Amino acid sequence: MLNLPNFKIIDMDESEFDYRFLVETILPPPSYCPKCGTVANLYKHGKKKQLFFDLPMHAKRVGIYIKRQRYKCRECNETFFETLSDMDVNRSVTNRLIDWIQEASLEKKFTSIADDIGIDEKTVRNIFNDYVAELEAQTDFRTPNWLGIDEVHLLKNYRCVITDVENKSVIGILRKRNKDIVISYLLKLQNIDKIELVAMDMWNPYKSAVYTVIPHAKIVINKFHVVKLANEALEKIRKANRQNVSAKERRQLMRDRYVLPTRRKDHNDFDDQIKLQVWTDKFPLLGQAYELKEHFFDIYEAESIDEAYKLYQKFAASDFERDFFLITFSTQSQVRKGVMRVSLLRNLSYIL
Repeated sequence: MLNLPNFKIIDMDESEFDYRFLVETILPPPSYCPKCGTVANLYKHGKKKQLFFDLPMHAKRVGIYIKRQRYKCRECNETFFETLSDMDVNRSVTNRLIDWIQEASLEKKFTSIADDIGIDEKTVRNIFNDYVAELEAQTDFRTPNWLGIDEVHLLKNYRCVITDVENKSVIGILRKRNKDIVISYLLKLQNIDKIELVAMDMWNPYKSAVYTVIPHAKIVINKFHVVKLANEALEKIRKANRQNVSAKERRQLMRDRYVLPTRRKDHNDFDDQIKLQVWTDKFPLLGQAYELKEHFFDIYEAESIDEAYKLYQKFAASDFERDFFLITFSTQSQVRKGVMRVSLLRNLSYIL
């Protein structure tokens, strides 16, 4: 029933939430003293009942009471218990329960696991910490050529996430995303000179930290954030045109707004193509902004760096295109005040 061939079940008790087994080993006695190494000069020195926890069974917690034999050595007078190969040497749990806790802790809360198996939450936490330390010892960490810096929102706070972009893997999560924390992490990296590119969003502390610690690395703005801002710039222009239409047209413009962020090549529905044509014809400024958004996105789809740079130069050639780009990287309040940030324009070659 336990699927532990080294034990013989003597008794079993079942309650609403638990199984309790009383067992004893069926292993041969030890052939030498583990204390002094003397061979075959031992005698039995009583038994002690010890409780070990095991994997849950039938949605019930499982405890195994072992009548564990104790031995004494005639040579050194030391006592010791028989070896239990199925049990963890540091905790009162089975080895297979250790393995189960390690995997379960990746998906479930420590308190939930502790309730499921009947042990203390601190024990679960320590088992998981030992597992993490074991994995870290087996990991051959190498500073990547392409470093990524981003964030994730966990437990009501932003945590900085460090990634190996080239190998698509997470290599570190920092408790905060401020400049000092990021600098402290970067300073601990080995062979930091091998970092060539750093991909990030537009959070200025990331940029400052990289310039401080890795000034030779080129900063690449994450495509997602740039594309998102370009669509938001188009949305600003759409909203500006609502003041010049009737109430009926305003409602229609709001219902059909989904056609604007969609790429022209992705408009497979004929009705969507008509809607886009109607609104861009009715509002030439909106139509021009849509075309500029399309040209801007074409830069990312270029087949080579040279082609991308030529598309960028063409995009940045006219004043209107430059204005659209500036609107893209400006906040709503900055647009209203007529104040636009131009620093990112100089760094667009890095974005490519």
